[in-house]
Amino acid sequence: MKILQVCPIFPPRPKEFGSGVTQVVYNVSKELAKRGHKVEVYTSNALDVNTKIEDKSNWMLVDGIKVYHFPYVMHYYTFFLTPFMISAVRKNLKEFDVIHIHDLRAFQSIVVYYYARKYGVPYVLQAHGSLPRIMAKRRLKWFYDVLFGYKLLRDASKVIALSRVEADQYRRMGVPEEKIAIIPNGIDLSEYANLPPKGAFKKKFGIPEDKK
Repeated sequence: MKILQVCPIFPPRPKEFGSGVTQVVYNVSKELAKRGHKVEVYTSNALDVNTKIEDKSNWMLVDGIKVYHFPYVMHYYTFFLTPFMISAVRKNLKEFDVIHIHDLRAFQSIVVYYYARKYGVPYVLQAHGSLPRIMAKRRLKWFYDVLFGYKLLRDASKVIALSRVEADQYRRMGVPEEKIAIIPNGIDLSEYANLPPKGAFKKKFGIPEDKK
């Protein structure tokens, strides 16, 4: 199966520089590639909100994942405008069997959504806890959702919730129950293969053994 992952940021060394969402995209993509699937990532060339990736190559291979970093021309916080991505999506999207969109409110999500609908390619959307319009930019988020967000949710084949709480957030955004799948983030057990002896942390910091 050929799978496209879509996210605003995906560093060349995601284990070192990636955020929580990046780690999810990386780990899922890595395991899919191990199982023989062809996995590609379409993202911006942002390393973070202040730094661009210097590598000028068209794409790079990261642990079996083919990653395309499209240059952004401007950004507003983590909303990276990548217009050069449009032609690539228009040309290549029909080749994919399924798409996994990892951000509701992103330029990359809008572009891929438009052509996924046009070409009839199914997509799954995962909001990663970003659905509630809380904290900063509430009005902008509401405006975005009216223009694009509700459409992305409406037309998704499935949406992924991390928990029952997030599943309820999807329902409040108008997503029907049958479209919601609750899937907690996975854990790479190999990263915990060589743990320190039990009690080492307490001993190092002088914490009594019976203290919790």
